[in-house]
Amino acid sequence: MKPFPIIGLMSGTSIDGIDASLVYSNGKTLDRTNFNLTKPYTKKTKNIILKVLENPKKNLKNVELLNKLENEITIEHAEVSRKLIQNSKIKPKIIGFHGQTIYHDSKSKISVQLGNGKLLSNLLKTDIVYEFRKDDLLLGGEGAPIAPVYHKFIIETLNLKLPSLVLNIGGISNFTYWDGKNIFGFDVGPGNNLMDHYMRTKYNKNFDYNGELAQKGTPDFKLVRDYCSDIFFSRKPPKSLERIYLIKNKYFQKITQLKPADCLSTLIEITINSIKLAMKFLPRKVKTILIVGGGSSNKYLVSKIQDKLNCNVYLPQDFNLNTNYIESELIGYLAARKIENLTSTFPSTTGVKKNTVLGKLVNFNSN
Repeated sequence: MKPFPIIGLMSGTSIDGIDASLVYSNGKTLDRTNFNLTKPYTKKTKNIILKVLENPKKNLKNVELLNKLENEITIEHAEVSRKLIQNSKIKPKIIGFHGQTIYHDSKSKISVQLGNGKLLSNLLKTDIVYEFRKDDLLLGGEGAPIAPVYHKFIIETLNLKLPSLVLNIGGISNFTYWDGKNIFGFDVGPGNNLMDHYMRTKYNKNFDYNGELAQKGTPDFKLVRDYCSDIFFSRKPPKSLERIYLIKNKYFQKITQLKPADCLSTLIEITINSIKLAMKFLPRKVKTILIVGGGSSNKYLVSKIQDKLNCNVYLPQDFNLNTNYIESELIGYLAARKIENLTSTFPSTTGVKKNTVLGKLVNFNSN
């Protein structure tokens, strides 16, 4: 099918807001329009999300709270979408809606992304694809990561030297490996979430800008080793992570008792060490790495990765890509693949029993 206009909506585990991208895709190709938009959550909505995330398993039982929060999240996504349509003057054929992840437990086959697809469809009078993780979980997969099929497209489009790796440093870091024949993907470890959690609780700031405070510190490498002794880091992929699992690591509290600069410097080393540990599971040594996600904007973190990994390391701006919108583009791409009945996850990326088409379609005329 000819590529059609789609809006992809993504709100990640960093809780910094909603990213929206208008793209043209048929699930095999993707053309960027450069119409993108980011809208921070309202203070009220963000505070409720953060409150729920303090004890997500317990708060799953509070149905009234979750329903109210889900409606607010959906309404805010609708507002971003309307603004993007207004700016571009292009009506999308479909909208890909990831929702806000508040809990992920692949062992229990639970992954909760708050977002009401039917409500969003009614608000925007448009077809919606959402619930991108559910079918993968039901078929024995981890439900994450769901980005590898799009990362593979980026590697091929940029003609990166193979084997190549896309390293997405969001709240949680994940990998996509592609060597021209084999695709692998799995969650690696903490990305920005430990650092961001510390900055929020200590300074009421969203993040350590460019790693400026971390750069002034001295890492405690014993605590780095202790933290990374957790069984997750030695477990073979496919595997996925829940944000609260990383925060509840018993060594995290010890790290937060260090001086602030030393704490953040130690947390950066944990992010890097988890990447190095994960690379041991790759079938071949990679020749190129493309770093995407919020972590690619942390200059200190990127410089440390470039120093410690023996390969060519690239950033999105090296190819005129906007790192802020790769994940929203991904959701648009996955929505197109749903419409075209194309596979989005594979046994080698999530451990799913068979190649799986992701997403639930809500048709506006029949919902």
